[in-house]
This record gives sequence, C-alpha cells and structure tokens, in this order.
Amino acid sequence: MNKFVCKHPWTHFEVNNPNGDVTMCCNNDMVMGNVNEGSIAEIWNSEKFQDARKRMREDGAHSMCPHTCPVLQGGKKYEDIDWFDGLSDDGEPHQNAVTNEQEFDDGRVKLESTPRWLRFTYSYACNLDCYHCYQREDAKIRAKLPDSFMAELEAFAKRSQVVFPFGGEPFFFGPVVSFLENYNTNLETRFMFITNATLLTDRIYEILEKLTISGFAVSLDAASELSFDLLRVRGRNATWQAVMENLGRLSELKQRKGFSLTLSMTVNRVNCHEIEDFVDLALEHDCEPLLLLVSNPFQTVDFQKSYLVFDDKQLQDMFAQIERSLVKVRQARLEDAEVHLKLLRANLRNHQRTENNPALFRAKSTARAAYHQLPEFLQLPIRRVVQGARDKRLAEGLLDD
Repeated sequence: MNKFVCKHPWTHFEVNNPNGDVTMCCNNDMVMGNVNEGSIAEIWNSEKFQDARKRMREDGAHSMCPHTCPVLQGGKKYEDIDWFDGLSDDGEPHQNAVTNEQEFDDGRVKLESTPRWLRFTYSYACNLDCYHCYQREDAKIRAKLPDSFMAELEAFAKRSQVVFPFGGEPFFFGPVVSFLENYNTNLETRFMFITNATLLTDRIYEILEKLTISGFAVSLDAASELSFDLLRVRGRNATWQAVMENLGRLSELKQRKGFSLTLSMTVNRVNCHEIEDFVDLALEHDCEPLLLLVSNPFQTVDFQKSYLVFDDKQLQDMFAQIERSLVKVRQARLEDAEVHLKLLRANLRNHQRTENNPALFRAKSTARAAYHQLPEFLQLPIRRVVQGARDKRLAEGLLDD
C-alpha cells in the first residue's frame, strides 16, 4: 500500500462538537485540544497537533485515519484548498497559504501559518429530527461553543481560505448568523455551508448575497415529500415545499455568484427506490447529486433491520438506477457525483455480501467492540489487514463499469 500523506494536520482546524473538542478532520476523532480550555493559536501548535503532523509525515494516513474516510477514497474534493493562487497576492489568505505550503513541503510540525480551513459546530441543535442523526441525544443537552471562541474567530477567519459553519443546522443559531452578518466582506475568505434548506429566510439570503461563497451543500435524503416526512421531519415544523422553493433560490444565487452547489442523500430502505429521481431532482436545480449508503450511527441491530436490510428486488433495482444515473452525471461532467455513485455501487455490493444479513452484522459488531478494547499497537496490524482487504474489494467494485 502506497503511503498517502494527507495535508489536513497542516491546514484544517475543526471544532465539530459543541463540547469544544478540536480535530484535524471530521472523519478522524483524534482530539487535539478543546476551545473551552485553550485558544485557537495554542491548540494549533499544541503537542498533539505537532505529533499528528509528525506521524502523518512518517507513517501516512492509513496508520492513523479510519478506513471509511472519503478522502482516502478520492472523495470530498471540496476540502481541497490548492486553489489559493486565485487569491490576491497581497491578501492575508494568500500569504498565509504560501507560508503554509512551504511549511508542509519542509515537513515542519510547529507552524507560523494559521489554519486555512476553519470548520466549527456552534451547537447540535436542529429544527429537524433526521432518522440517521448521531447528534440527536447530544442536541438535547444544548451544548454550545464558548463566547471566547466566537470572539477569536474573526481574526483567524480573515487569514483562512475557507470558513465552514456546521451543525446541527447552522442557520438555527443567532451568534452564527450575527458573525456572518457582521463579517467584513472586503476580505477574501470564502464560506461553505451545509444546510437542510428549511430556514433560509430573506435575512439569510441578504447575508448570502454579500458573502464570498465557495460551496453550498443541501442535505435532503429524499426525492419525494413522503420520504422527506418519514426520514427528516417526523413532527417538526418544516415542509417539502419550502425546501423546493429554497433549492430554486439557491440555484439562482449560484448563477450570480458562481459557487458549487450539491444535493446529498443517504440511501436506505425507505428511499432506495428514489436514487435516479434524486439525481434528476439535483440536475433540474443545477446541483451536483452526492449519494452514499447510510451509516448505522450507533451500530444497533434495530437500525440495521429498519434501514439497511434490502431484499433482492430492491438491490437489483438500486444497481439499475445507479447505472442509469452514472450516464446522466457523466453527460453533465459531474466528477464528484460519478465518484459517489461508483462508491455507492461498490459499497452496496460489499453490503450485499456481508451486513445485509443481520446475523453477520451482529457478529461484525461484536468483533468491532473487541477490536476497540485492544491497545493501539495491537489495533494497527489488524487495521492494515482489514484496510487492505477493503481497498481491494472497493477497487474491484470501482473498476467494474
């Protein structure tokens, strides 16, 4: 296996939990510090961040990152930040990026540059109740990031290439909306958003008109009102009609401002007949469709039976929909959409052989629990074997066109 050195420990600063824990990536749960206990600057060059950079350089991403990481599979292209040459030479984001690139090339672990990518989750609170949300119980606690972090944010944001308010639902939180509303739009920082598209009010659109936007992602999980209500609303105050209206407004905004616009769906037993309809819906609204097989958030048998056990007819229909959809996204030259559909196909084939059977899922869950009880030095060789086997199966699935 070739060593893959990911730049995230040098470029990304993420607070994806409102408890304040900092990571280098939303796919890796190694905690580098906590913004309740230290400043952004202190954590950025903390011993843990420096160790992660050293380990990444020496051993590569496969030694420290989960095998499910989409970056390792060639996905999440929106996280690439190599486009900094398009920024003004005398601007702070460009100057910071040039310094950071040189520090990465030199293998430095203590950096003078500051994060080029800032993602933060102010709170897990949300106006919806999505079926697969791993944050549901945490959202009830109503934890939120400290005022000290929000006060620091602007100074670091003006040197970053990307600022990415996350959630929960980012437009649900007053301090986040206020930060966006008061941000100096003469700066070249670009913003990214993931939203459920139910809270995009006229005030939000006024803010979006002023900001420089790199990407906008709408998480939908359905191609029909029935599936939307079953999987996302479940008694909450939100409507399919509002989402459709906002998709139209976002498409118009994209035409004026030129950002990427994606529409995502997690495929499950309820919506598996809507794969091609979802692709059509995205293309109709000038969005790039991104589909993936849903993950079992807490590895429970009940969730597996409800959402991840497909009969033969459903599987055959899903594979047929994927093939037809691949033709459409290729014609539209949507590379990420094609990668996601191929990954969905490959993961479905693997799922069909393994966890589509609840008994095999239960056995693998037991094995996973035992694995996580092992010390790390014993986990590493097992991880390499499992990752190697999975990469081989995945490659076979991706090559099968």
